[in-house]
Amino acid sequence: QRLATPPSTLSFIMVSQRSLEVGIFISLALVAVCFAGFFERNETLQNAEEGLQATIPFPGAGWIERMAMLGNKITLASGETYTSAYDAILYGSPLEMPCRNFNAWVNSFFFGNGMASSLIQQVGVEWTHYILCYLRNFIGAMIVYYGTGGVFHYYCYVHPMSKDIFKERERPSSETIWHQIKLSQKSMFVYVFLPVIDEFLVESGWTRTYYTIEEIGGWPKHIATMILYFCFVEIGIYWMHRTLHTNKWMYKNIHMCHHQYKKAETLTPWASIAFNPIDGMLQASPYVFSLFLVPCHYLTHFGLLFFTAIWATYIHDSMDWNVDPIMGSK
Repeated sequence: QRLATPPSTLSFIMVSQRSLEVGIFISLALVAVCFAGFFERNETLQNAEEGLQATIPFPGAGWIERMAMLGNKITLASGETYTSAYDAILYGSPLEMPCRNFNAWVNSFFFGNGMASSLIQQVGVEWTHYILCYLRNFIGAMIVYYGTGGVFHYYCYVHPMSKDIFKERERPSSETIWHQIKLSQKSMFVYVFLPVIDEFLVESGWTRTYYTIEEIGGWPKHIATMILYFCFVEIGIYWMHRTLHTNKWMYKNIHMCHHQYKKAETLTPWASIAFNPIDGMLQASPYVFSLFLVPCHYLTHFGLLFFTAIWATYIHDSMDWNVDPIMGSK
């Protein structure tokens, strides 16, 4: 005969779960706010010919130099020669474009010099850079979606405690989960254009984005502007989401697709981006247009986008552990 769990034990488990969840969210929030500090490391390069020193923010220029050692020179149609395809993407000046340097460095982990060189010969430097950014964002989105969704799926539906969770409620069907995954995957093809647009605007210097703590005047100003930026983003998302509900045309043609999952038995971690991709781009757009209004460290902005992807999974699982004022699993 199965023994009942004592009420005191259940209370302890619930408190422990709540404490764990709060701790995780505080940790993630601190990572997002302080993301810039983890990468506040500069490289100092000496120009022997001119006798000058240049300080290049993370990831520096060492990665470009390491590529140059492989002998992957590329000559553009204009006649200019660079040590590698990624050196060409940076026009040989990583110091002058730190945000582009960071994006190109991330792209280099996904795509080698050979692929980048081939693209440059076919479509040119600028198109190559943003095509690689799109492909990297697409792959990254799949890693985050399937990785986060998979972890949540295990704890919601596979872990032994799931038997107790679904004693008195209906478990989401495999058909529902599969439908959400297929819709999310299709949406990703369009949805990941938004971060590419974001990267283009930032790299072009049209936003108030900065790249080092020194640029903004130190940590106090960095934290203050980060909080202000986050407030602008939250307000913008609220009004965008509200408009998607109050505008009948937008709700019917854009947002209603996502609200087909409105019952506990149809809400799962896989529903986080199961929407019309235009819906997702509109709701995430405050992260972009707020950059025109409030200064924000580029790497902190980058970290917040990652944090939001995990948060989106959390609010769609329709489970317990709801923490206010963070919008939880209502």
